[in-house]
Amino acid sequence: MTRPLRVLLVEDIPDDQELVERELRRGGFEVSCHRVQSAEEMRAALEPGAWDVILSDYRLPGFDAPAALELLRDSGLDIPFIVVSGSVGEFEGEEVMKAGARDYFSKALLTRLPVAVAREVEQARLRHERARAERDRNLLARAGEVLAGSLYLQETLDKVARLPVPELADWCAVYFSEDGRHLRVASLAHEDPEQVERAFELDRLFPLEPEAPSGPAYVFRTGEPRVVPDVSPERLEAVARSPEHLRRLLALELRSFVHVPLVGRMGTLGVVTLGITGKTRPRFTEADLPVVQELVRRAALTLENVRLYRESQEAIRLRDEFLSVAAHELRTPLTTLGLQLGTLVQRARRESSPEMVERLDKGLRQVKRLGSLVETLLDVSRLSTGELSLTLEGVDLVELVREVLERFAAESRAMGCALRLEAARELVGQWDRMRVEQVVAGLVSNALKFGARQPVDVRVVSDGVVARVVVEDRGIGVPEEQLERIFERFGRAVSSRSYGGLGLGLYLARRGAEAHGGRVWAESRPGGGARFTLELPLRAAGKTVEEST
Repeated sequence: MTRPLRVLLVEDIPDDQELVERELRRGGFEVSCHRVQSAEEMRAALEPGAWDVILSDYRLPGFDAPAALELLRDSGLDIPFIVVSGSVGEFEGEEVMKAGARDYFSKALLTRLPVAVAREVEQARLRHERARAERDRNLLARAGEVLAGSLYLQETLDKVARLPVPELADWCAVYFSEDGRHLRVASLAHEDPEQVERAFELDRLFPLEPEAPSGPAYVFRTGEPRVVPDVSPERLEAVARSPEHLRRLLALELRSFVHVPLVGRMGTLGVVTLGITGKTRPRFTEADLPVVQELVRRAALTLENVRLYRESQEAIRLRDEFLSVAAHELRTPLTTLGLQLGTLVQRARRESSPEMVERLDKGLRQVKRLGSLVETLLDVSRLSTGELSLTLEGVDLVELVREVLERFAAESRAMGCALRLEAARELVGQWDRMRVEQVVAGLVSNALKFGARQPVDVRVVSDGVVARVVVEDRGIGVPEEQLERIFERFGRAVSSRSYGGLGLGLYLARRGAEAHGGRVWAESRPGGGARFTLELPLRAAGKTVEEST
């Protein structure tokens, strides 16, 4: 079976070319030979991936094998170089071997040439495959790192475009479809910014036609990748829509390209096109397709995640909008209902109806509870839009904590929890009374909920710089991995079916503390339960602090 062999022959005698070709055919090669006779011709012929071997006479008029080797070194190409000459002796042979030749032969020993060529071509192939595999591994590893943190569409598209340049291609264009039909150039990458500008201008003047019989639009419709090893002027002329379109296509200097569809779980998202210009790298072949497809597959997964993230953000926005509207709508009737129940309680007391007073009191407590929930929802919506503000005043933190504990006295008795306070006589700072009260109440409520039938200890302390309120329970505790999650919006460490609640109390507590320049954190308590600490600075910079998200 014959093996194809592409030979660049540095030779000035046509008869010697026939001699070399005949011997290689006898050795089992199907020879494709291009002969050059000067440095200029050789420089023009040197192209990545174009030749399997270079066979060179030792001496030509105005040119020789050492000069040819120097040209090869300057090109950076790894092509086996073998000297075949009637005038090469041992000294000349050693010199060219030192200069980088793989072997040398006298024309009297041409029968040995096919074996040497086969050996060198195979070794070169193995070197190229190892280099390609190493390049592909590094590229895909970097792709994982680069794409991992992408959550925004344009940022991700730009990262996808930059990934293969310049390791794999000179050009990368990412075509993306918002409607599943029309493709747009979403991102371009090239080492020359002027070329990127030209390409964007080309897309603006001559956008892709959805029904185009070739190119990205065709690949988008069919889902089939396309490799175009050679981009000839004739090919560009066939797809150009006008002389100006052709001029701009030629200005991109494309020699080879590959189109691969971006296929996600829900369908084709777009197309990634890689292009090669100049003579710095070999043209694309089918062998390049697997790594490009794997790169594009990873990009498609990331883009799918971006889409899901966008959808989730939109869902959150709609939820927050609903919470805000619902809370405002509930506020007015609840206020009216509370006032009416309060009036009925006073009337029942005047008419000496203890049973009616008790029932109305229960109803009034439930209305207040609903009102507190509505205010919580409003605070969440304010935080989402950055509207939460603080009005600072002189506040005695010890007195505030005592008032909160008194409010929870009935609830703590019902749950079998003793509320114990340890505090100095007073501790005054500049804070927003309502917000600090809300934070302390949230911590105490949380301790009662998860530490039922066990005492809850509350301490108010200060080191002169910050004030701290420490709330300790002896309940179920918080797993180490959940200590931060419980402060997230709607975050919880246990099932809502078991303990109820919206998962907003600790979230609002932390945001209220942070609005003051303080903090709230949780720890596992030795012996069981949890310890929550509110820390507030004793000095405030101003009278109003805007909370931003």
